Amino acid sequence: MNSARTQQQPLKPPPIPKRPNSTTITNDTDIEITNVKDGEIVHQRFLLLNGRAGLRNAQFDVPVTIALNDFPTTSWPCVNSHFKALVHLVPGPNTMTIMFQHDAILHFHVQYIPLLQNPPLFLCIFIAQDSPGTFDVPPEKRHENTLSIAIEKLRMAGYLWQAFCAEQMYRHGMGRRTFRLDESWLPDTTVSSQHTTTRQTAQVHIIRSKHTLKEIRDVRRAQQSPNRDDQVPSLFSLFLDDLANHPRFGKQSCCVAGLILDSHWDTNKQTVLGHAALGGGGGNRSLGIFGSHLIHAWPRNIEEIIPCMMNTTPTDTRYVANDANESGQWWRALNIGMGAMLHEVGHAYTLSHTASGIMSRGYNNWNRTFVAKEPGKAPISSDDEAGSHWHRVDIVRLRFHPAFRIPSDGPIGSSHPMGPSFIPLNQEHIELSAPAGLSMLELIVNGRYRTHFEYIEKEHQPTRMLLSIQQLKQQCQCKPNEQLRLEATSINQQTESIDDVDTFLRDHSVQLPGIKGMVIKSDGCGHRGLGGKESLAVFDTIAKQKQLICIRVHHGSFLDGLVFRWSDNSETLIGKRGGGCSEFYMQAPDEFITGFIVRSGAWVDGLQIKTTTGRTSPWYGGQGGGMHILEAPQGYTLVGMYGSIAQWMDQVGIFYQKK
Repeated sequence: MNSARTQQQPLKPPPIPKRPNSTTITNDTDIEITNVKDGEIVHQRFLLLNGRAGLRNAQFDVPVTIALNDFPTTSWPCVNSHFKALVHLVPGPNTMTIMFQHDAILHFHVQYIPLLQNPPLFLCIFIAQDSPGTFDVPPEKRHENTLSIAIEKLRMAGYLWQAFCAEQMYRHGMGRRTFRLDESWLPDTTVSSQHTTTRQTAQVHIIRSKHTLKEIRDVRRAQQSPNRDDQVPSLFSLFLDDLANHPRFGKQSCCVAGLILDSHWDTNKQTVLGHAALGGGGGNRSLGIFGSHLIHAWPRNIEEIIPCMMNTTPTDTRYVANDANESGQWWRALNIGMGAMLHEVGHAYTLSHTASGIMSRGYNNWNRTFVAKEPGKAPISSDDEAGSHWHRVDIVRLRFHPAFRIPSDGPIGSSHPMGPSFIPLNQEHIELSAPAGLSMLELIVNGRYRTHFEYIEKEHQPTRMLLSIQQLKQQCQCKPNEQLRLEATSINQQTESIDDVDTFLRDHSVQLPGIKGMVIKSDGCGHRGLGGKESLAVFDTIAKQKQLICIRVHHGSFLDGLVFRWSDNSETLIGKRGGGCSEFYMQAPDEFITGFIVRSGAWVDGLQIKTTTGRTSPWYGGQGGGMHILEAPQGYTLVGMYGSIAQWMDQVGIFYQKK
């Protein structure tokens, strides 16, 4: 691979930096914090500490106690010298006193600076129009199923997610990055003994749906039901619509973690109704949703974290669900419920499925991030957390997400609106274009992650890169009978992929009438969402005999067609005549088209024309869809154009050939 900015690309992801020891120990019983430096600046309200205390080679299980000035003292298991703790911080300087047994004391300092300029994660609970405002609980918790308790549980989950993300980003050398939560001055339920104390705490928004309980619990919408009907609007689309019509969220961009309160375990159907584990984006809103059927096992506050994560009470399926048959005990139900909901929030933050970690099924080990032991296993060090992690490709995506910015990133500036694109050159090479700057290229073989290349530093983020398919296959050890998928991500969070590079190159090599040799067909802009009929025009033979005089663009809110008028008054049509009409004249005998700037989605919204003199036409058509560039790569010349037309154009593309 060659690049305009980087001459040599790494053959594998760089090693993860080693975490520094933050405290100096003078003997093997001192308290040691291993993941935070004394005096460090962080950006989350609850900080996860990993540490050691007591004899390093001894076997014991005794608590470490942490005292703060404005928060109750908490205790956390220390097993064979390993401990983990969640510490509450207030904005500004914080001093904590960590005590172990009678003689070991450590005074530790951290500064908490909230990043209020970053877009927050909104915690929301969706409830039906006629909801009773309760959720599934076993008989032991029959009085703990109210909406107010669900609010407490989701609030605490939000802070655990936040602390997890901050720790994972730090472990990968990305600094103290995490999302911020939408907070307000409210009675703080994160500590049970100060339930009425007012603090700046996470606000949980209640979204009253326009849909009824019957609609939400329709078995055709139940994600895990064999009777699910994908033709019925999904719970995800229902709640995305509720957000769009909400006075707070309807007029702003937002990222939402949505809990479906009215999920219900139907013992007759053996299905969780009103539940879907889905995440993603819709317009300027992104959403991750999950049902409430497992929140009976979640902690309401910081004091309940350890008891909940150590609770081996069997799940009684006469009353509550055993999700995926992996929630047979309450601590496992907590893991799947809270961890899998974070998985869906990850999708809302542009993450995709990965080879390991939370975006795989690693959330079964969610508890290991926060506690140094679990039922049947101890100790659990920070190196023994199994699936409770972000995969490195998740880290790279989050590194450039605006919700994860930190002050050292500098001014935001303006980001190029276009995403990456793959431009075929011949049977062996593809040019990768990323005007905003490339952050990552993933290589996936037969549907499984094999490796990736990442570009973290700004000065090393290429905007164009020549890819040798043979070299890529060698680097990821892709055999001749295996399928190689490429996925490119740019720093503006946009992604483009090729499902099979061999098929891609084969399908983009064509023969055109009147042109000798192989011609390359570009990817089309527009997804042919109208089922249009394809047409094409070959310019090369015409342009050698005639002069291009004018391009007449037919358009309204969308693109209808283009008419190329030549010097002998003949015309070449792509699409159809209709709508309004605009004309763009050539200004010199040798001026010709070099490409187009296109906006498209399911169809083609509009375009601009680029010429050999460097001119760009006015914009013709609508402004919807994503922005793309159609032009011949360097060393190639444009020889034709193709399009697809129905009610209006639903795809355009170009043909080009090596000079």
